[in-house]
Amino acid sequence: MPLLSNIKTHLQPLQYMLIIAIIMTLPYWGLYSYFKYPTILLFLLTLVTGQIDFKNIIKNKVILSLFAFILFTYLSILWSPDSTVSNWELRWNIDRFKYYFLLIISIYSTSLTTKQIKSIFFIMALSPLYTVFVYYLNALGITHIYSSLFFKGESSLLTHYLVNNFFILYGALYFYILFFDNLIKKHYKISIFSALLAILYFISMFIDTPSTSRLILLVFFMLILIVPLFYLKRKHVLLVISFSIILAALFINTNPGMQKGMKTFSIAISEDKYTGSWGHRLGFAIVGIKIFQENPIVGRGICDVREKTILFAKENPKYFIGDPARHFHNEHINLLVQVGIIGYSLFLLFILLFLRSSPNDAFLDRLKYAFIFSFLLLMFGEHYLTIGSTSYFFALFVALMLAFHKQELKEIEKL
Repeated sequence: MPLLSNIKTHLQPLQYMLIIAIIMTLPYWGLYSYFKYPTILLFLLTLVTGQIDFKNIIKNKVILSLFAFILFTYLSILWSPDSTVSNWELRWNIDRFKYYFLLIISIYSTSLTTKQIKSIFFIMALSPLYTVFVYYLNALGITHIYSSLFFKGESSLLTHYLVNNFFILYGALYFYILFFDNLIKKHYKISIFSALLAILYFISMFIDTPSTSRLILLVFFMLILIVPLFYLKRKHVLLVISFSIILAALFINTNPGMQKGMKTFSIAISEDKYTGSWGHRLGFAIVGIKIFQENPIVGRGICDVREKTILFAKENPKYFIGDPARHFHNEHINLLVQVGIIGYSLFLLFILLFLRSSPNDAFLDRLKYAFIFSFLLLMFGEHYLTIGSTSYFFALFVALMLAFHKQELKEIEKL
């Protein structure tokens, strides 16, 4: 036993570095395809050394509810039409969760200290810095670097701005909460440093016009107003909420991008024409709800949604005017269509259990609530649980938070 304990102690730095390697590969298209190697190695290392904590994994309701949701999505193949079982959509939907089991089990089982895990959350916030600087350089006209998939093939490293800004959003959120935490503690140097980074990240999301995402900006703007509520007394909360509503109304009524979106949304409702970004999203949402109503209990299965949407588009072209996309731009609706009320309820159960599993560390607890809130909001506009890099970032965040809570309890017991 002492020998095994020594081996585990000496392997901790390697496990730590493998997790860092996973983090650094997720934000960038040129590196993302390599993330599976450190993930597999981390799991094998944890397995071979006998660290897999099966006892606590089986007892952990958060992990079990998440795995139950994923397994249910896989089982939905059984009630998908036979003609669609072997298509690319099936492979895509399997791939988005395929490494969850390895990643969550291995991270939860490692014996990293709470200090090490907190440093990993910090590194996660720093991981998109390259993209942040590229956005500023693009805005200044020094560089012209964009995703090779969406901007004329100029970079094989950057991903679509929706993915880039997702990681930047986490960084901005992390430093924004860190700013308040240290301001309350009167650690003014750290507070000023955190505020500068939060501002740097936030501005980067809209300074480079081709890379601007109105959805992510709107979500972060909401978080700017919500996060201070964590630090206020109840009697002040109502005042801040009222002030926040006024600011949000001013933002919506004065921002050109928001006005454009509201106009297309209004046209979609009044004239039944689904043009423009927001108009498309409304049209796609209507399509998704109509398809969901055909199989509301267990859904259509994870490999039949796109085929059904294509057929629906042929019969109802008005919902797809000017846009060849055949997905809903809404992960909540996508889940309802795929796995119905049962599958979606399993997902919500996991979210509720995860939020209830609160670490004693106040900063990480606030970060957990803010990140999950932002992720659920973002799911209303894009498939962030389906996109590989953002989906695995979500799994990584969950695994690290659960591992921190577990290790925190162990360290308290030793006192």
